[in-house]
Amino acid sequence: MIELIFGGAASGKSEFAEREALQCGAPFYYLATMRHGSGSGEQRIAKHVARRDGSPFVTLEKPVAIGELSEKIKGGTILLECLTNLAANELFDKGASFDRDHEDAVFQRICDDLDMLASAADSLIVVSGDVFRDGMQYAKESESYMRLLSRLNTYLSDKADRVYEMVYACPRRLR
Repeated sequence: MIELIFGGAASGKSEFAEREALQCGAPFYYLATMRHGSGSGEQRIAKHVARRDGSPFVTLEKPVAIGELSEKIKGGTILLECLTNLAANELFDKGASFDRDHEDAVFQRICDDLDMLASAADSLIVVSGDVFRDGMQYAKESESYMRLLSRLNTYLSDKADRVYEMVYACPRRLR
């Protein structure tokens, strides 16, 4: 089973995803993709860790190449938090160019990794961001990132059994 949960910043998607994951089968893996380092990032990580305190999640931190974890996982539920960070980590890796070939290669690599995780687990729940609605023009690097994330969200929504959009902490089931 694959489930995609997307929404804007602070929309409640992480909390909803955790509740959804805990309704699936054990063991429960929390695949954290945010890189450590920035002050605001560290605060977000601490908030998420504190919220899971006492929960049955086993936290796996992997900011890139998440498919490598598929060898360690046999069944259970993976909650991937989040595709938004993963896409940025993979796309903006050191020395990256921002042409379509690079974007296509990153897209394919992440799709392959997602497929490996979905095959290894009984359930894969993916949290992703909605960063597409402001209508602004951005630098080519940001445009490449937004295009990549859009393609990944579309790829997952096509494969997903359930898709939710979070708006003001209210889940809206789209599929």
